Amino acid sequence: MHWLVLVVLTLSIFACGLTTQTSNAGNTPRATVPPVVEATATAIQSTLIPTIAGPLIQPTIPASATSMTASVTITAINGNLYIRRGSGSDFNPVGALLKGESAIASGRDILDEWLYIPIPSEAGKSGWVSMQTIYSSINGRPMDLPVVDSDLAVPAFIQNCSTHNMIVWPSGVIIPPVYQFPDNIIQFDPGDYSVQDYDNGKSNPNSDQGIAVDLREGEQYRITAMGTAAQHKCPEGQ
Repeated sequence: MHWLVLVVLTLSIFACGLTTQTSNAGNTPRATVPPVVEATATAIQSTLIPTIAGPLIQPTIPASATSMTASVTITAINGNLYIRRGSGSDFNPVGALLKGESAIASGRDILDEWLYIPIPSEAGKSGWVSMQTIYSSINGRPMDLPVVDSDLAVPAFIQNCSTHNMIVWPSGVIIPPVYQFPDNIIQFDPGDYSVQDYDNGKSNPNSDQGIAVDLREGEQYRITAMGTAAQHKCPEGQ
């Protein structure tokens, strides 16, 4: 009988031990298992997409920084290209970009019609060439260049002091005779011209006959009687 009580008592103690171990295992916190996948995903996300307070503002690139990297080249094609003192055909020619020659532009005019380039024949000097002619071939984006200012042009004129109509080549402009003042004074761009007697019916743009005029800014060239060189003055007050 004593041995039966002893067996029952031993079984009771063993059952209590199993209950205690099971209860302790159920209380083990899950935090002890490190969430490796979640931590790695969070680290990658925070690297690629940083958290920014407020709206995202795109950086503004200064125009000067863009112009520093701009490369614009102009080449003279179909013939020679005038280089002028300022950004307009009403400025004196100061050089030429010969057919086949190229130059790298450092600036442009505000209307994006002229480029500022070095003069090949004049070391250290620069001038302006037109982008609006059949003699210009552009490589690059002129709008990326900085705007460069030029002086104001000084007007140049041709005045007809003869009694005949005169025609000016290569422009083909007819200048009325002296008695149609002030219409006998016409403004021209600086450059080389040939003036012929229009009334004699023999005017020809390809003829060697006529007066060769090298017109410059600020000049007023006077055509004298019958288109000869300056031998005859215009009437007073003209």
